[in-house]
Amino acid sequence: MKLIRASSIGKIMAYPEKDTLSSGAYTYLECLASQVALDWDEDLSFNMVEKGRIVEQDSIDLYNSYNFTSYVKNTERKNSELITGECDIDDVENSLIIDIKSSWSKATHPYQLKLGGKTAYEWQLLAYMHLWDRNQAELAHCLVDTPYELIGYEDDNLHEVNHIDKALRVTTLRFERDAIKEKQMLAKAKTAQYVLAELLDKKGIAA
Repeated sequence: MKLIRASSIGKIMAYPEKDTLSSGAYTYLECLASQVALDWDEDLSFNMVEKGRIVEQDSIDLYNSYNFTSYVKNTERKNSELITGECDIDDVENSLIIDIKSSWSKATHPYQLKLGGKTAYEWQLLAYMHLWDRNQAELAHCLVDTPYELIGYEDDNLHEVNHIDKALRVTTLRFERDAIKEKQMLAKAKTAQYVLAELLDKKGIAA
């Protein structure tokens, strides 16, 4: 069975208190069924995502420099019966997961973050806390220079940022592990697996 990625768990979490899935969740599961049936993986290669891949270590270095920490990138992927994920940083000592997001430009870098805003990210972090059995998680948006070849037609000034005060280039938000939301997430993931199995069965494919 294809597991739900922690980074995509928010796609099935509309109306978390309900047992049923939204139309958007069904669309996402149809995409997953296609990936299983036709043997392909989504390749998000557009520039914003590509920047995140290229500058990931730069963003971790910025976070460490600003916070006087020495975190290293986690490379372990964890799986449950329903969810799979690979968090960016696992701070075992402080029971803390840190997820690094590399902002595309000055214009997209959040000045502040607050609960109720990026709900999809909250579900992603809840999934990581579940998989690693940690009590806290932090979302960290980091703004570093964009590789020149990715900038395209945008103003270079929007992307040349390393000279700016670090305090203005790291925006964070902490989450506490929430038993109720975690239960809702696992219930939705279980329903999603049933739906995915049904979609595959219609094409004669075993889940």
